[in-house]
Amino acid sequence: MSILVAEGPSASGKTTWCREHFPQGFVEETAETMQAPSQYAEPREVAAFWVEHNIQRWQAALELEKRTSIAVCDSDPLKLYFSWALWKAGAQESALFEIEAPLYRKAIEERRIGFADCVVWLEAPADELRRRAEADATRQRKRHELYLEMVPWMNAWFGARERVLPGCAREWSAAPRLRELDGVASNPRRYDATVLDELLAVCGWR
Repeated sequence: MSILVAEGPSASGKTTWCREHFPQGFVEETAETMQAPSQYAEPREVAAFWVEHNIQRWQAALELEKRTSIAVCDSDPLKLYFSWALWKAGAQESALFEIEAPLYRKAIEERRIGFADCVVWLEAPADELRRRAEADATRQRKRHELYLEMVPWMNAWFGARERVLPGCAREWSAAPRLRELDGVASNPRRYDATVLDELLAVCGWR
């Protein structure tokens, strides 16, 4: 029983990897067309919406894990890293991140969301990511340049996660085959809120 997450920059191949290896089903990323508050709206409204939405994605992963023993998510439901990277990249103030952090921590304590057993980090050079985004007629990717600016901070976040949970975040320059992920074990600290405290400390927040 395990939950895997495909993560990485926009256009790094997360969805393609999930579709290739898990055609029977996976937890899809949030659709670009979903009705949601603007990221620049009132921070409490934005935080409440996205934390609850990502809790629902985690619950979907748990249901899939029960049915198939392994669940894969196209991007991490515990998406606190997104507001962190937005802030650190200078795209907005820290308010959204500071509001989301305790909401996610409380949800972890309540076992409504947790840490995936393995993060498969897919990477590619920035020029290649731009080329893929321009060639993808299925998505608009309106904020692709902003997302590229967030990549170093996303890397820092998942690097900190690997320090706190060794072996739980693996970087790949090319999409891995499933056999390369053999041995992924359930994370005994899936619902340990102190993991978040440690991760934030490694990131230098408070």
